Amino acid sequence: MTDPQPANEISLIESLSKLFAVALGLLYLLGFLVVATHLTGYGVSIVAVLHLQYLIAGVWALGPPALLGSLAFAELRIDASVPPEVKGEFNWRRFAFSSVTSVMPSSLFFIILYLLPHVKDSVFPGALIRQYLFFLAMVGCARFFWMSRQADTEKEAWWMNRSYAAPFYLASLLMIVLCYVLWFSVNIYPNIPFSMGGGKPLTVVFFRGDKPMPDEIQKADASGNRSISYQLLLATEKSFVIVLPSDKDGSKKGSIEVSRDSVAGMVVLAPN
Repeated sequence: MTDPQPANEISLIESLSKLFAVALGLLYLLGFLVVATHLTGYGVSIVAVLHLQYLIAGVWALGPPALLGSLAFAELRIDASVPPEVKGEFNWRRFAFSSVTSVMPSSLFFIILYLLPHVKDSVFPGALIRQYLFFLAMVGCARFFWMSRQADTEKEAWWMNRSYAAPFYLASLLMIVLCYVLWFSVNIYPNIPFSMGGGKPLTVVFFRGDKPMPDEIQKADASGNRSISYQLLLATEKSFVIVLPSDKDGSKKGSIEVSRDSVAGMVVLAPN
């Protein structure tokens, strides 16, 4: 007779591995939407499908809810492997662990944002309060969806059943996530430093090479050896995308694309 315990452990590991892969894919897709929405405001279209920046943006946007959902799923899988004779016992350690882990992701996220340079003055406290409310709405819809899916057919209620309550909560969750991603890409992401995967542009200066710099680049002096400072939005293998100087502080946004071959070098200036 084989011991069922190793089989349960293997099944748990496989489930958690699949969950990890799904979570990464979801964060990547949402990060792509965040970056695309952010750059679209400057008239820039994304053509690269594979880019690490998308995953980082997804972590910034939905890291805490994704981690919370993963922990909740892992706890459900662990509970399913608990022997029936001890399932009904109340475990204070498990209760304390669940309470802490449900608060830690969001708390750690807000602390990191607060400590980032120039972010505190830009997004605190109003934007982060709205973000926290988005998190609560997403977690609430996800929990009601799961409870509706698991509801006993003999004890279903109008607000918790598989026929129409579960689809309603799922549709609400998807709409809230979409609205949140659009809101995040406009209000939070542009304030996160570029060096940390955010959308805040770097301040750079271009230098002339053997060929003259493009006419779109304004020169800092008559010699034309270097340009004025620009805000770098995106760097690809073939070009740099920069914000138009006349629009970088105004309501109207615009950008230009500079080929890497047209400049000899680029220097990143220290933030003010």
